Amino acid sequence: MRALALTVEYDGTDFHGFALQSNVRTVQGVLTKAVQKLLQEETLLFGASRTDAGVHARAQTVHFHTICPIPVYRIPEALNKALPPDLKVRRAWETNLDFHARFSAKSRVYHYTLYCPAHPSVWQTRYACHYPFRLNLQAMQAAADQLVGTHNFRAFAIKVEAGQNCERTLFSATVQKRGYRIVMRFEGTAFLRGMVRLMAGSLVLAGREKMKPDTIGALLRSKEAHASLMMPPQGLCLMKVNY
Repeated sequence: MRALALTVEYDGTDFHGFALQSNVRTVQGVLTKAVQKLLQEETLLFGASRTDAGVHARAQTVHFHTICPIPVYRIPEALNKALPPDLKVRRAWETNLDFHARFSAKSRVYHYTLYCPAHPSVWQTRYACHYPFRLNLQAMQAAADQLVGTHNFRAFAIKVEAGQNCERTLFSATVQKRGYRIVMRFEGTAFLRGMVRLMAGSLVLAGREKMKPDTIGALLRSKEAHASLMMPPQGLCLMKVNY
């Protein structure tokens, strides 16, 4: 038995998220079919992050077990010939049998990107959120600073199950202006469903001066309050998984 891992990238626009679902197109579903066809065996694939519909990835990690003797260096080229244009393998490597793409990860890095010219661009709409409003970057960063640390992020999650542990650790949260773009970068141990898009929404509200930066702290401490603005999916991208 061998354990193989892949780094994959995808444009999430036409996928219903990463996780396998019946009767809809998902990253895990398309990739599993290609891997099984290549290996000629039934194989289960596991991902580092269950990105939602419309969310992109530059470096998602998946792993699987196989008895196929195919050399690992041949896997990216062989899979990429079978995969569609919006899903590709960047790298493949052999790892330990106890490696797990999700549970072995030390941190995940997400970017949420705004582009801020007055008019929308056909070259940006798939990969960034058009937001043509003046934003106070200092207020956004002040709000982001309050997210850093270990907190109960229930106020920044959707579809929380009864008894679910919502405690997560955010190592960093930064706001940077890059030309006509604003990039919000979040690195943490793991993220709840909708968490990055809700955090980004709160930073945007702080930047519009419609919410005081210290409201973030109140949301984290509250057992009933909930972040009010969830940003659309196309601005969100999984950039890296650290092991």
